[in-house]
Amino acid sequence: MTSLLERYGFGITIRKKVYSAMVESLENIYKHQDIIRDNNNFQPKFELVLNKESIGLTCSNSLKKAKIPSLKSRLEKVNELDKAGLKEFYKEVILSGNVSQKGGAGLGIINIAKVTENKLDFRFEDIDDEYAYFTISIKVSLQPKNQ
Repeated sequence: MTSLLERYGFGITIRKKVYSAMVESLENIYKHQDIIRDNNNFQPKFELVLNKESIGLTCSNSLKKAKIPSLKSRLEKVNELDKAGLKEFYKEVILSGNVSQKGGAGLGIINIAKVTENKLDFRFEDIDDEYAYFTISIKVSLQPKNQ
């Protein structure tokens, strides 16, 4: 991916942001998706879209509805924080030592927000009584943020 972005003329900073967000997103799909047996309509999905202002990454996967409240709460909290707040929240999560059975502590979402310096768009669509389809949209701005 980084070589593709390099061929398009993107600098190292943009390439690293996109690569980092992409790896975190794909790891989240791999580690946290809940596979629905006998239903191929809701497969994991990854998209990368380039426009004049940004590079967008969109990732989707199925998950059990029971996971929605904690995931939604984490995403909303991350979206409320500024750069300094994200850094502090990241430290809190590391120091708390709360690691899930799948090896995650929720750092991926925090890291994506830190690296991209943009809010994360997300939605949950009902599949059935037990499952939903989760989509997260990530934006890497091509123009520097005003400090």
